[in-house]
Amino acid sequence: MSSSSLSPAGSDGDSAGAVVAVSSDHRREKRRLSNRESARRSRLRKQQHLDELVQEVARLQAENARILARANDITGQYVRVEQENTVLRARAAELGDRLRSVNEVLRVVEEFSGVAMDIQEECPPDDPLLRPWQIPYPATAMPIAATVTHMLQY
Repeated sequence: MSSSSLSPAGSDGDSAGAVVAVSSDHRREKRRLSNRESARRSRLRKQQHLDELVQEVARLQAENARILARANDITGQYVRVEQENTVLRARAAELGDRLRSVNEVLRVVEEFSGVAMDIQEECPPDDPLLRPWQIPYPATAMPIAATVTHMLQY
């Protein structure tokens, strides 16, 4: 038998227990440091992700502002074109009335003079250029800006 196996249990047992305790403490400390480092990396990833989300929010808000400005610009253009079309329709109706009056005068002259007159016929009533478009909103009540503003909010 070896001398270590013959030694009293207290002397060899204490040193083995101390080695196990030191080894266990060392593993525990190593694990604690590993966990701290893992938590630090996790916090960094989380912060980086948060920073990316904040940047994306800012980018999307700027894009929404550009879209809203464009929608408002288009709405303004639509209102101007609709007003111009209203003026043009009124002018066309006025010219049609004047043409009818001139034609009536020419018919009277033709009837009493016996001379054939070149009477210009009126525009047909179904002329699509003289009909206003059927739009869902009148030019003054078009709610695009308010709708777009509401849609772009989050």
